[in-house]
Parts: sequence; structure tokens; C-alpha cells
Amino acid sequence: MSDLYLNSNFIVCMGFIVGGVFGSFLNVCAYRIPIGKSVITPPSHCPNCGVNIPWYRNLPFFTWIIQRGVAGCCSFKIPFRYWFVELMMGLFFAYFAYLYSKDSDLFSLVIRASFTWLMLVVAVTDFETMIIPDRFSAGGAFAGVLLSFYFPAMHLEIYNPSPWEHFSSGMESVSGMLIGSALLYWIGATAQIIIGREALGEGDVKLLGCIGAFCGWQGAIFAIFGGALLGTALILPVMFFQRLKASQSSESSHSKIEWGGEIPFGPFLAFAGLIYHVYASVYVDLWFNSFQSNF
Repeated sequence: MSDLYLNSNFIVCMGFIVGGVFGSFLNVCAYRIPIGKSVITPPSHCPNCGVNIPWYRNLPFFTWIIQRGVAGCCSFKIPFRYWFVELMMGLFFAYFAYLYSKDSDLFSLVIRASFTWLMLVVAVTDFETMIIPDRFSAGGAFAGVLLSFYFPAMHLEIYNPSPWEHFSSGMESVSGMLIGSALLYWIGATAQIIIGREALGEGDVKLLGCIGAFCGWQGAIFAIFGGALLGTALILPVMFFQRLKASQSSESSHSKIEWGGEIPFGPFLAFAGLIYHVYASVYVDLWFNSFQSNF
């Protein structure tokens, strides 16, 4: 029993460390890809003075804390986001490793980790740049479809799939991609007619296609309404406190969130997709099944 406990703890710790490494790479992608730079070359360097960062100053989790958020080569302040993303990826991967230690399902571990990385890099990139690169949205959608054809367990509860079940799983992924992206497109088109300007970007539509490819049409629909609910729950309090602060100060800020202003929807879609994929799929699918059975 003690050996099993130690083995489980070791797997979880390894998951946390590996997650931190992938979180560090996520930060590189989120910074370089929107500006058209390679994620491989040049090696990690200070964005302020351009000095290459040695490996011992590039350790996930620890470097930011030891250096107190300041670069070792100059006075550049490393954004808190870098450390936070590494921590989040570490915690997610540790959780997936814990699940793996219980059921030894390597396939689920890899799919969960890949989808989580994809959603987090989209959330960070869109939040900071208002851009969702096609390699994440459209590329992720096609990857989800291909994986669904090859691994039917993504959509079907089977362990020895037949050729027909491989095909059925792939079609489930395709339908999720098409239904999700089409539904969000028409929501955006309708909103544009009502308010007279673009309400949703193409990146959001393609991102929802990616979520649908991995999670099916149920996950895509959940992401739309779950993302809208998350966005409302987070943005309204921010706007309230901004108004309250503005009423107490004569200073104005160009970074305030205002009614009618542009707000990235991708992060909320991504987090809603994560909630479905990591935790809520059992309950959401049960509700959809019971709803369908009444008709």
C-alpha cells in the first residue's frame, strides 16, 4: 500500500514539473507567434536588452520567485503572467497525472493535457493581443477531428472499437466542429445586424469549431453559453469597480472596460471548453440526453 502511495505521489509530482515546462513553452508561444517570430530560434532571450537567458535562469516556477519578477540581465520586470501560467499548467498536469495513477489511461492523459495546453495558450494570446492564431483554432480543430477518427474513445465509451466506430467517432467530431462554429457564426451575425457593427471575430468562430472537434456538439454549445456567463460574471464587477474608482478620482484611464468596447471572447470560450472537458461533460451530456429523450 505504501509503495502504491509513493508511486502515485511521484507521478503527480512529475506531472506538476512537466506541466511547468509546457507552461514555460506556452509563454514563449503566446509572446512570439502573434508577432510572427519562430518559437525555436533564437533561444530564450530578454525582450528588453536581448541577452540570451541561461538555463539556470529559465526554470519554471522558481526563476520568477528567486529573481522577484526581475530579469537577471537588466531591470526588466517579468510579467506575473509568466509565473501564473506555469503554475496553472503544473496544477492541471498534476491533476491529470493523478487521474492516470488511478486508472492508467495514458490516452486520456495525453488528450486532456493537449486540449488544456491548447485552450490556455488561446486564452493568453487572445487576452493580450486580441488575436487567435489559426494554428491554434483551425489547426486545433483539424487535429481534434483526426484524433477522433483514430481514438474513438474521445466520443464513444468503447475499448475495442470496430472500423464503423472509428468512423462514427470521427463524424461526431466533425458535427461538433460544424455545429459549434455555425451556431456561433449566426449568433455573431445576428448581433452585428442588431448593433450595427462586428460583434464576434472569425477567430472566435474557428476556436469554437476546435472545441466542438474535441468535445462534440454538446461541449461546443456549453462553451458558447458557459463562456457568455463567465464573461458576464467577471466583466460586470470590473466595470462596477472602475466606475466606483473613477467617481473618486479625476484621472481617466484608456484601459478601462466600457459598454460597447472590444473585449476578447476567446478566453471565456476557452475556459468554458476546459470546464466541460475536464469536469462537467458527464453532467452536461446527461442533461442533453434527458432533454432529447423528451422529444
